[in-house]
Amino acid sequence: MESLRHAVATVPIPGAPPRLSHNGAAVGLALLDASLRLNHVRRLTERLTMAEHGAARRTTEVDVSLRLLDEGQREATTDLQELIGKEHGERGAGGTTLWVPIARLPRRGVSAVDVYDGTGQKLPRLTQHETSRLIASGLYRLLRGILASDEHAHSARQDLSGFLFRLHEPRWLVQRALLTLLTERDHPANEFSLPPAEGTVSGHGRQCREIALQVLDDYRHLLVDYAQLLDIAVRDYLLVVALDDAVDEYRLSYETPLHVGEGAPATLLPRLAEEWRRVRASHGGYFVRYETTIPATLKSYHLVVKATPETEMARMYLSTDADRHQAENLARDLRSLAQRQEAAERDGAGPAVRKILELQAQTALRTLADLLRRRKWEAGRSGVELTAHALPACHRLAAAATIGDAVRTATNEVDNAVLRHPNVDAATLRAAADELTDRELGRDLVLVDQVTDNQAQAYWRRSGDGIACGDQVRINAGLLLKDSTESGPRNVMLYALAVAATCYLLGWLLVRSPWPFGRRATEALGHVEDGQSVITMLLLVPGFLYTRLALPPRRSVAAYLRTLPRVLGQLCIVSSAGFAAAIAAKSPGEVVQVFLIIAVVLPVLTALLLIGLRSWRESTSPLSRIGVPRWVGNGARRRGPRAPNVRFDSFGGDG
Repeated sequence: MESLRHAVATVPIPGAPPRLSHNGAAVGLALLDASLRLNHVRRLTERLTMAEHGAARRTTEVDVSLRLLDEGQREATTDLQELIGKEHGERGAGGTTLWVPIARLPRRGVSAVDVYDGTGQKLPRLTQHETSRLIASGLYRLLRGILASDEHAHSARQDLSGFLFRLHEPRWLVQRALLTLLTERDHPANEFSLPPAEGTVSGHGRQCREIALQVLDDYRHLLVDYAQLLDIAVRDYLLVVALDDAVDEYRLSYETPLHVGEGAPATLLPRLAEEWRRVRASHGGYFVRYETTIPATLKSYHLVVKATPETEMARMYLSTDADRHQAENLARDLRSLAQRQEAAERDGAGPAVRKILELQAQTALRTLADLLRRRKWEAGRSGVELTAHALPACHRLAAAATIGDAVRTATNEVDNAVLRHPNVDAATLRAAADELTDRELGRDLVLVDQVTDNQAQAYWRRSGDGIACGDQVRINAGLLLKDSTESGPRNVMLYALAVAATCYLLGWLLVRSPWPFGRRATEALGHVEDGQSVITMLLLVPGFLYTRLALPPRRSVAAYLRTLPRVLGQLCIVSSAGFAAAIAAKSPGEVVQVFLIIAVVLPVLTALLLIGLRSWRESTSPLSRIGVPRWVGNGARRRGPRAPNVRFDSFGGDG
């Protein structure tokens, strides 16, 4: 609504009503309704292909069933074909084509999207300009209908009646503002105001703007839901395609770009931190985080990730916040219930108040027990644990709601009231509310441990009663990649030993002693006769062996995982080049002796370091380090999740 107010205050006042179609308003609202509910989308599948560091390819597959469209949506999408024909001076297609929204794309990151059916044929797509005009017509008709439903709308003394029926310019101004806001890609981020000139008074134009803004302010309470709908229309683009009504089931696919998380500024410390992450990835793995959103009404979602043959997937998880609203509301209910229970005990509430509290407690604790059950089942399916030690208060309350224990009263009668259970008190209720919030019990979990053919699949399906809360569900996925071959670090280790052996043998030959160190060796190294041949050997042999390592391309994920072996191999070349430079400069024997020691010892240390790290062997990071929900495990976490090596999202970081 702030963007709408800003548009009303800045767009020119039109001299005639903007061109908004009455029939197009019904079509626009139907398209917006279908894109919000997406009841015709049966399944959504996203396929990610990881090849290079900071780059991934995403393909989205949508299973669409036209039979699930209701009559209003079907009639509106059929009318849209006739509207398009009138716009272009063509005849309609006779109702055989349905224009169906299949996705909402973030406006900030929208790009050219081609949609294909199962046969690979490209489908016609409604342009964003046409879609925006239809939605603008629908949103204006909806705004007018909401305002006309107020009791002041038909009172001649009220400004609302004048805005709706008598004064044209303020109404045209709102129409133009809605049309401008939805058809232009940019919407106002920061407000700007144009000050009036000195010596002027409020004229007709300013009065028209003030009337329009005053109506939006005075009836803000009626426009709460409308503001949310307008926010969705401004924030997202609708992907609408033409489908043949003769076919009921479609499998459509399209590609959209992924946004990469913002990199660190080009200063010394962030660069060092990035290099340290690269070195750690050689041992701990390449951690990828992917974030996206799906419609809250969607029942199932597939995520398929494929890596290159040089890398393998060690672990993958998928988590959504589909139960976030339920967990937040439940935490508020438990805190309120604890407060009211204390007040009832303190004030001596009557039977009616206690009965109401009992019913509310039963509802809240049953909801808590069902939520805890779902988390436990997900933990068992994923092979992790959710212990009573991690959530003690939630387990006690869930037991009180499900086991069916009762207490005996003073008259030896059995009392089944939940509030009389010894585990249900105000302190336990507050502790359970804190556990719901702190341990992220509103996030579910799908953990993938089995990976076949270098491909991992995570399948999520809505659990619980199926009631969709909120506009969208946020999905977080984490993926840990490892080096699939042992040859990379092992070859670098053998290369380092070969460089050390070459330098040692040259020192042996130059000193003519198997121990090329000490005073005699220093004197001999200070008078090298054929230095050119020695330099050639020191530069040719290590360089030739380095070219035989077959290191992967530098921007690939495999090269990222082999950063440490690559750096160590380059240090070996530098050590032998330093030895050669000391001989070429005819340095004193002491200097040549030092460079010989470095050329022998540094490669040996490199080989020992690679052996000690065992970086080519499989090692798994704790689940808590890759960002799974905090309810996983026994609750004892010493460190937070590690920073990802790369983060992809579908909404440009503003979701």
